[in-house]
Amino acid sequence: MLLLIAPASGSLTAQAVDSRCTKPDQTDERAVERGWSALRASKVDEADARFRAALARCPGFPSALVGVAYVAMRRGDDSGAAVFFERALDAQPANYDALIGLGMLAYRHGDLSRSWRRFAAALVVVPGDSVSLWYLDRIPAARDSLTLMVPPRPPRTIVAARTGARIFEVPSGSGGWSPLWIKAVNLGAALPGKHPSEFPPDDGTYEHWIELAARMNANAIRVYTIHPPHFYRALARWNAAHADRALWLIQGVWTELPPGLKQEGYDDAQWNAAFVAEMHRVVDLVHGTAVIPRRAGHASGIYATDVSRWTLGYIIGREWEPYSVVAFARAHPRQTRFDGAYLTMQGGNAVDAWLAKVSDAMIAYEMQRYNQQRPLAYTNWPTLDPLRHPTESTLAEEDSIRHVRREIVPEAPREYDNDAISLDAALVRATSAYAAGIFASFHAYPYYPDFIVLDSGYSAARSADGPSNYVGYLRELVGHYGSMPVVISEYGVPSSRGVAHLQPQGWTHGGHSEQEQAEINARLTRDIYASGAAGAGLFAMIDEWFKKNWTVIDFERPAERNRLWLNPLDPEQNYGVVAMRPGRRDSVIVIDGRGDDWRGRAVWYDRGAPNDAVPPPRRLQRLMVASDEAYLYLRLDVGAIDWTRAHYLIGIDTYSAALGDVVLPYTGSRSPVGLEFVVDLHGPEGSHLLVDHPYNLYRDEPIIGSKPLAVEQIYNRPFRSLANAAGRYDSLIVITNRRRIGRDGTVYPERGMDRGQLLFARQQETTLADWYADSKTGIIEVRIPWGMLNVLDPSSRLVLHGSNGGEVAGRMTEGFRFVVESYDPAHPAAGGDHLPNGSDARSWGAVPVWSWPSWEEPRWYEELKPAFETMRRVFAEIPNAATVARVP
Repeated sequence: MLLLIAPASGSLTAQAVDSRCTKPDQTDERAVERGWSALRASKVDEADARFRAALARCPGFPSALVGVAYVAMRRGDDSGAAVFFERALDAQPANYDALIGLGMLAYRHGDLSRSWRRFAAALVVVPGDSVSLWYLDRIPAARDSLTLMVPPRPPRTIVAARTGARIFEVPSGSGGWSPLWIKAVNLGAALPGKHPSEFPPDDGTYEHWIELAARMNANAIRVYTIHPPHFYRALARWNAAHADRALWLIQGVWTELPPGLKQEGYDDAQWNAAFVAEMHRVVDLVHGTAVIPRRAGHASGIYATDVSRWTLGYIIGREWEPYSVVAFARAHPRQTRFDGAYLTMQGGNAVDAWLAKVSDAMIAYEMQRYNQQRPLAYTNWPTLDPLRHPTESTLAEEDSIRHVRREIVPEAPREYDNDAISLDAALVRATSAYAAGIFASFHAYPYYPDFIVLDSGYSAARSADGPSNYVGYLRELVGHYGSMPVVISEYGVPSSRGVAHLQPQGWTHGGHSEQEQAEINARLTRDIYASGAAGAGLFAMIDEWFKKNWTVIDFERPAERNRLWLNPLDPEQNYGVVAMRPGRRDSVIVIDGRGDDWRGRAVWYDRGAPNDAVPPPRRLQRLMVASDEAYLYLRLDVGAIDWTRAHYLIGIDTYSAALGDVVLPYTGSRSPVGLEFVVDLHGPEGSHLLVDHPYNLYRDEPIIGSKPLAVEQIYNRPFRSLANAAGRYDSLIVITNRRRIGRDGTVYPERGMDRGQLLFARQQETTLADWYADSKTGIIEVRIPWGMLNVLDPSSRLVLHGSNGGEVAGRMTEGFRFVVESYDPAHPAAGGDHLPNGSDARSWGAVPVWSWPSWEEPRWYEELKPAFETMRRVFAEIPNAATVARVP
């Protein structure tokens, strides 16, 4: 887009002209057309001659006057250009080219007030003009006073889409309606290093993601909040150019929780006004008439692109926290119904009534201003579903049962009450004035809450692909809503190393390779279709590093810096179809035992001449260390690999040589520095990362009175490494599914996993590979997520050390220290080789500090995961014309 015309040498002096001739003949028009063609081809002199020839015959010809003005701008004569632009406006006050020319001249010379007036006038002549909008978006305070023209309200209501019997319907080319099974992808937009409110610039990123969604055979994009104007422009451009692959928009309206949960709560006047104002902004931007001023944490700009023809529906709100719903419902027990112009609700709680009221207000605004409708839903999730779950007692119910059983729990579980209260869209009815209809929207995953995992009915359920607790739950959920369409607007599994929740079919919250993620997401999609739902919204387009999960959130500090690094232990950061890889594409270390990707990296320890005092399998040659925004990498070169004759220990001191355990496991050797962690490599099966007992994140406490004795995992405060010589190292056991008690007293034992177990594999075989040893090269490669080493923030080298008022605290480390020992598994106490090596086979050398550079801007690159191709195939296989007949 040409926005500023570059100056050139030369000048043009304005001539006195007679403006009486403003209606040129065909000769003059042809001359001006040829002049514009010459100017576009940068033939400035020829253009000038053509325009002047027309002016000689018709001095008031506006197009010729404007042409001479642009020639003047090319030649650097801004004052001469301004004269001719003004004379063009004298002859034709609404001349668009003269208005934007004067606007650009004023902008160039810093006269922003005059520039704003000219571009605003140009918008009146050409509504939605991209050049004027580009400049206005960059003029301070222009947005505050700019108003985009709202088109005349049509006399008849336009229904952009509507709900049918368990399906959406969209206008067909014949004037009728066609069914649409929603195949959406959820679009968050936070690139690595960015906060969720820092949207991508207008650099083609949105165009790229929209094209990917279309190539994946999605038919819709769901966004949670207002994105910048260039997202909507990109969507409109794609849809206009690809009518056969146009993407519907499902637009969200975001809000934070109300401020006063025990008093006004959802009735808080200021908070309600802000939420309703956001609804108005969303409706206006969809219709291309919104001007949103800069607001901290929000997108802003001039929204002049009308995408209403492609907007399928609205999903308002967020996953509402149960405690807020409970508090408001208890404070307002008589608010059980709502009667509006477009929606009614009876028999619910106070939040049901409030949701119906604000939904009605959004529908009313769009009707009053644009006379349009489209379906609407509010966000819900299984935590607040309208079903009753016997296996899911509330915290109060569980405490009561434990009191009878004389159980003492060391710490109260940090969890929502997942079946304490409901929000039920089935109670909402559309009036005759609202033809578009209401639908139910659920964020539903296969692994949480626990009632999906524990309910015996769900466990017995099957789909065509086999057993599925998930399809059992969804069938009951869809059945509750009758003919109302239910959209599973969030679902999926992440490709993270870390696991936050286990699931019977193995569809766990994390712990999947990228290939496994693809296959499971395909299965979940088919199960959603088989359940009778009206559509599915895969979460998500990209990996987002700023996300947080309950298993790691307390150990990512400072919280606002977790966006600067990728945590493979955090499932929430790894849902994307598009991977946001750490580091640089041209310097990736691949765990494959080859070692060629270590070229140019420093050797940390190098023995030099082999140690002839030990046999080759126990000989240690060198250690190399590297890192990126997700991992610590170790490369150990040994004489030969024979796991029957040699095992290896790599001790890691993370922040103080005087702290930690100075005795290594198995061998009992005394380390020259205290160790917080030990990498225990003793073959493809069973190798681990071990943690010094005092520095373990968790400890297990007995629950008194239970039979058999049960334990509850709690934090091992105060999170400090202690100087010791115990030689006691723990596995990194994490409880993923806490012990629960059903409403009938049934005890469901806790379940967990060893986070420190290291997976032996080539990275080409699985993206979860932790280490590999190549018998041909004698190279052992290991990668360890920063979080497994109790690093709170690798970008600032902050490691776990203590707690402050219950909160995790950290210490800036100068770096890590490493010691390496080999040993014979048949005679571990006999010892082996050492790095850094001392004067003899049994001694250590000096242990230097290895450090890594801190950063404020992370390195990263993107790459498609296998889920892209798999979902492309699955979306193509599911027909749009879903029917009620297939619903069980």
